[in-house]
Amino acid sequence: MGALRLARWVFCAALVGGLSVPTREAGASPLFELAGGVGGEGGFNGRTVEGGAADAYYNPALLVDATPGVSLGVFVLSQQIGITLAGRPGPQYAVPEGIENATHANGSAWGRYPIPTNWLQYGRPATATNVALPARPRQGDGSGDAVFAYQMLGFVTKLFHERLALGAYALIPYNKFTGADAFYSDEREQYFSNSLHPELYGDRMVATSIAFAGGIKITDALSLGVGATLNLTTQAYTPTFVANAGELQNILVDSDVKVIAALTPHMGLSYKPTPRLRLTATAHAPEKLAIDTDFTFLLSNGVQQAANADFTHDYMPWLFGVGGSYDVWQTTNESVTIAATAIFGQWSTYVDRHSEAPIAAYGWYDTLTPVLGGRYQRGSVGVFLDTEYQPSPVPLQTGRTNYVDNDRVGIDSGIDYTFSLLDTWFHVGAQLEVQRLVPRYQSKLPTPTSPDGLNHTPALVADEVPDDSVLNGQRLAGSQGLQTNNPGWPGFGSEGWILGGGVYLSVVP
Repeated sequence: MGALRLARWVFCAALVGGLSVPTREAGASPLFELAGGVGGEGGFNGRTVEGGAADAYYNPALLVDATPGVSLGVFVLSQQIGITLAGRPGPQYAVPEGIENATHANGSAWGRYPIPTNWLQYGRPATATNVALPARPRQGDGSGDAVFAYQMLGFVTKLFHERLALGAYALIPYNKFTGADAFYSDEREQYFSNSLHPELYGDRMVATSIAFAGGIKITDALSLGVGATLNLTTQAYTPTFVANAGELQNILVDSDVKVIAALTPHMGLSYKPTPRLRLTATAHAPEKLAIDTDFTFLLSNGVQQAANADFTHDYMPWLFGVGGSYDVWQTTNESVTIAATAIFGQWSTYVDRHSEAPIAAYGWYDTLTPVLGGRYQRGSVGVFLDTEYQPSPVPLQTGRTNYVDNDRVGIDSGIDYTFSLLDTWFHVGAQLEVQRLVPRYQSKLPTPTSPDGLNHTPALVADEVPDDSVLNGQRLAGSQGLQTNNPGWPGFGSEGWILGGGVYLSVVP
């Protein structure tokens, strides 16, 4: 008991110390939001129903009703998201070869030169002066199929005659602690994967997901809680010396990398006006994993230039939740509870991986996610079932951008069994969830072309070869009309499944 008491006070000191760290970004984990509560009966209704250590993230006020103990578990998520591209309608839409010296009619250079479409699709053989260019065909390097395994860790303890509860909760990927994969949502992705990728999944499923929290019972009916999630900012400075611009493989590079961690708060409330009715409210502030990168290039002639690139990963907006649960049947050995939660997400503030907000004409929507479920407890056995509908915040991508996302319908279920062994109480449980990404297809709107070579419709697919282009004083052949390497043009569809399941063991001191 002495060791347990010491652990409680060490955890309390760590929590208070963490909450005193200056905040950079507040935390709402994409993984926590997708998976629902693991290691208890919180499920998708974790903001409303007590769910063990997971309350540290979903609603810290519920920790005062959680059973003290240590929880260990394994959870697996599989994403199977398919993206299909419509075929290109004809060669007149292709970017022609030999454009590297083309200009506007007035002699000015284009803003950015695309790669010839045939080179993207089939590659370019080596020449006397250039190495071969590997092919990168449309959707040849897409993403969407992956399996992720996590270690679930949880801890709950009570202090001051159980008026104060402290908890910690984490889902830690086995393969890597966190991930950050950037891609462009428009024609710029031709220079990299030349493919489309699910916007709100993928690397977001290995986001940093660690929460600490404390809950206090103000009265027998009212509880308040405050929690914190771990948030990271990476700052990288990369000075580079270029001895010969024609031999970039011989550059000299240094690096100065800093990772700044902060704990930032979220909060919750629980109120029981009657013994059978519980009302809850929660607020999770915006979160992001920021990567700030600065480059300097020093040439052998003494000329130095600088550039920077900022990335934003795992962005989550303000999330506000309200909910209620009611015991429709209750005896000394049996109970039936229904629960409902509504979650408002301010997705209109979304920032993508390249720290860019969606084009105003295709701004994202705020969303309202309903969750409905039930719990049944009979003696030492408890089961739960939740269902939710998550509308996509992404409007139809009929313009330049290709943010791939779908409405999502999910079911989460689980079972928990309590038993005693060697004077110690244990909880063992299992959980299974199925989420369907509703099929969606979108066709791009026609882009009007302009004889003056200017882009008068920036929200629509960009004409990458201006109509007024000339080469060696002659009109550039194949420049009339729309030419584009946007991988999402002339349309694309997406659908898929997310399957999850796991087991856990909790030890009650």
